Amino acid sequence: MKVKKKILLLVSLIIILLPFFCYALNIRGEIKERKIPTYLIENNSYISLKSLLKILGAEDSWGRVEDRIFIKHQDVEIKFKINSTQVFLDKKVEYLGVPVKEVEGEVLVPVDDFNNILSGIVASPRVSKEPLKEEKVIAKDKNRSFTILIDPGHGGKDDGAVGYYGLKEKAVNLDIAKRMKEYLNKELRRNPGVKIYMTREDDVDVSLMERVQMAKDIKADVFFSIHTNSSRERRPDADGFETYYSPVKEEVILLPSISNTEKIDEKKEDGSTLSMILDDLNKTTAVDESRILADFVQERLAERLLTPDRGTKRRGFYVLRYTPMPAVLSEIGFICNPNVEWNLKDAEVRQAIAEALAKGLLDYLKFRDVI
Repeated sequence: MKVKKKILLLVSLIIILLPFFCYALNIRGEIKERKIPTYLIENNSYISLKSLLKILGAEDSWGRVEDRIFIKHQDVEIKFKINSTQVFLDKKVEYLGVPVKEVEGEVLVPVDDFNNILSGIVASPRVSKEPLKEEKVIAKDKNRSFTILIDPGHGGKDDGAVGYYGLKEKAVNLDIAKRMKEYLNKELRRNPGVKIYMTREDDVDVSLMERVQMAKDIKADVFFSIHTNSSRERRPDADGFETYYSPVKEEVILLPSISNTEKIDEKKEDGSTLSMILDDLNKTTAVDESRILADFVQERLAERLLTPDRGTKRRGFYVLRYTPMPAVLSEIGFICNPNVEWNLKDAEVRQAIAEALAKGLLDYLKFRDVI
């Protein structure tokens, strides 16, 4: 009997104390309890983004890039756009009844819709129920050290893919990389702490091992590889752009040797239990950051290019797998497609692609509060 009483007492304590440590998110309840101001727009109740961040406890884990808002909460990435009804919870898409709005510089989110969408997320422990207060804005450190390594794929004896009219991938990659570096230097002139390097500045041979080792030697914070795609059958109708990140990161003392091809692992994940366990064990911050960077880059390319958006993809390319920092590889178009090859000969097209890649990287730097 004494044992049963102890068990009942323990269960009772857990039930009583559990709400102090973990509770389902209730935005409407938080608004009422914290006396958060709401705004009525076309018969719909809104709260400010600042208030939402306070409720989520995410004041230090969010960012804004133009009309896009990114929030990191309880290992869930929440993304939405102003004047849009789409909300992304990681890869899952939810839809609002009314769009997010911006009024006189203040971003407003619909209460009921966000309450329904975020109700399944566990909220942070409640520490304070005081009314919201204005926070002081802390200026960014413009001298903050940050190193970017741009990697033009192929070079020297390795031409990469070659188009029907003889255009070589190595030349396209290098030209776009140089334009990207020039654009970044111009945009980052007020941020002297950000340094930009390239794995090659000329048409020279640089092995995959040397590219990875250089990234390690200069302690790069981001590795950005530029490539031009081709199908195995050199199909003239192949089209589109895509950005890759590695699903795993491997830290090794001696880098494995490989022939001078840009691909180490073309196999798809087999979906087995062992594969999924290993995949989970290898998920690191660098992998997550690579995915976020890839999303930014792909979005910017989609704004400028008229070719199909093939999305962000996971693939264990050598230069992505063995670089310890966030790393992406963009395939900016299929050079085996005569129309794409012809466009890639145009300096204006290369400049547009370079600027799109650069803007994707700048979006990431703003999101991570580097600039």
